[in-house]
Amino acid sequence: MDGLPHLPGDIVNSIFFKLPVKSLTRFKSCCKSWYGCIDDADFIKSHLHKSSIDISRKKIILVNSIFLRREGTHKFKIVSTEASINADSKVVYLNIPEFFNDYFSLEVFSCSGLIFMTSYEIRYCMTLFNPVVGKYKLIPNSLFSQKTKPNRCSISPIFGFAYDFVAEDYKVICVHCLIDVNFNVVEVYSVKNQCWRAIHNTFPVSPDSYYQHLYSNQVSLNGVIHRMSYNGAVISFHLVDEKFIVTPVPSTCGERPTLHALGDGVCVFTTVGGENLIWSLEKDRWNCINKFPTLLSLLGIPILYVPIAGVKYLSVGAFLFVKENGNILWRKHNGSFIEYDLPKNEYTEFESKQVPPFTASKALYVESLVSLKIPWD
Repeated sequence: MDGLPHLPGDIVNSIFFKLPVKSLTRFKSCCKSWYGCIDDADFIKSHLHKSSIDISRKKIILVNSIFLRREGTHKFKIVSTEASINADSKVVYLNIPEFFNDYFSLEVFSCSGLIFMTSYEIRYCMTLFNPVVGKYKLIPNSLFSQKTKPNRCSISPIFGFAYDFVAEDYKVICVHCLIDVNFNVVEVYSVKNQCWRAIHNTFPVSPDSYYQHLYSNQVSLNGVIHRMSYNGAVISFHLVDEKFIVTPVPSTCGERPTLHALGDGVCVFTTVGGENLIWSLEKDRWNCINKFPTLLSLLGIPILYVPIAGVKYLSVGAFLFVKENGNILWRKHNGSFIEYDLPKNEYTEFESKQVPPFTASKALYVESLVSLKIPWD
């Protein structure tokens, strides 16, 4: 380093803020001053904030589930690629613990630079994951699960993952929907303190509708976990005061709305007739901000109904997200992508050969240097 000219610290910081995480991890080994700068908690926090508000830095993680008939087990493959997917997009396969293949399903949630993964099959497994450093941290079973028989729960536990900006702590929420009582048991895990505790501020449910709450579609923003319920409402859990707020979706939203992040806010994607609609939640009010043709009407392809649990659902493709250029991105069931330019009313279809054709779960995330002094496994 002696041959390099000396740069003021503020200039070095401004350069570091613009670099990707992988470059910063390499530069930590250049000299002590750079290591100290990059490893500083304030720098890590500021770098994550700048990455989070820069849409071009967003990535998408995709989970591919393969059922191995001969072994009778599942094989999960997780890939990461740029959120601005195109035909030339390259993917990176992420290494996950082998024990996840002992489970039936794998969900991924993302918040503030870390990824939370959970699997369930009679028992469940929870893992905190930083894909950049390739390390993970197992989270122990909740207190309720340790002392209660599994068959007392109506369904598998429902999880949430978010960052508490006040406590500066990542937290996992676990909701147990019970069959024999008219309420849920809610527990919170603190990553900083590495412990579970039960909370009592829950909302009641009737025995015949326990399955209608907290569907798996999650959006975590600004210390709030949002989930879409089956009965047409967004249920939000605020980490600061540990309270639930229920915001009904307007009846004009259509059927089977899904929840998504849009910029720094929450939106609902729905279908009404031959149109898709995006509703934005602003100050507890819903505003319809976009209307565009459905994938079915756009392509004019035959209707395909897929039977699920005795009910036929329309199966055309999956809405992924709104890209940084404002275009709408779908994933067809044959694996190809449809990108729709809303102002021009034009669409293009492309294939990305490296992206797995079938995706069981997905999440948008940003890479980070976050460790919070976590004792990684």
